[in-house]
Amino acid sequence: MSQSNASHIQHGANESEFFRCPIAVERSMAVIKIGRSPIKTQVHEASIDGFTVLVDSSDASRLVLGKPWILLHDNAKIEVHAQWFFHADDGNVQIGLRRLRDLTKPPVIGGWFPSFFATPREDGSSGSLLFVGASLIVMASLAMPGVGDALGTSGKIQQAFGAIYHGICGYFD
Repeated sequence: MSQSNASHIQHGANESEFFRCPIAVERSMAVIKIGRSPIKTQVHEASIDGFTVLVDSSDASRLVLGKPWILLHDNAKIEVHAQWFFHADDGNVQIGLRRLRDLTKPPVIGGWFPSFFATPREDGSSGSLLFVGASLIVMASLAMPGVGDALGTSGKIQQAFGAIYHGICGYFD
């Protein structure tokens, strides 16, 4: 590579930090969350390092500076930090946001249960407890003398539970 080409490439890299992609209007709707307060916004541009968003001037007064915000856009949850503000003539506020970290939960891959049973809830529990409880209720109803006798399942289930019980008790004797 010649010296003039190397200096041209190096100079070109210093002119602009990252390429910014404009966002189509139909995909631009987003929400900025500061604590529990949601603020509607539009994402105008995105790049590898951040976003440019547009906020209504009435909502801009609710923005709290000094701590990270959460940007909810296009099924993603991203922690951002405000870098710059520009008050436009039309009354809107344009904000440059720096991407800090991606908080989007990864998708659940595989499994034959519906995602309701596989995805942990915010409190840390999952739907597997619900599934086990529902299975036990069905087994108990099939083992009951009224329903189980009519279906012919009561005796078989009671024998299976008896065999399990005697197997466990015989193991500890």
